[in-house]
Amino acid sequence: MLQVEALVQAHGDWLALLATILERERVITGAELARTLSEFAAHTAEDRPAEGQILSFWASRLNDTAATLGKFPSVH
Repeated sequence: MLQVEALVQAHGDWLALLATILERERVITGAELARTLSEFAAHTAEDRPAEGQILSFWASRLNDTAATLGKFPSVH
């Protein structure tokens, strides 16, 4: 089970990095991506609860990242 948790965490970290790049390039804000993923997680959870829980975790991770990055000045 520990490997599954590590895999979910690693994917969440990767997604947070991708969200940071997308925001930097002004494609989508991290907060907006987190909200969208959260909505997708809720819909997914109706039919596939385990997947919905993972998506919800990732949405939370993106939200935390977006809040943290908002405190740092942009390099662009």
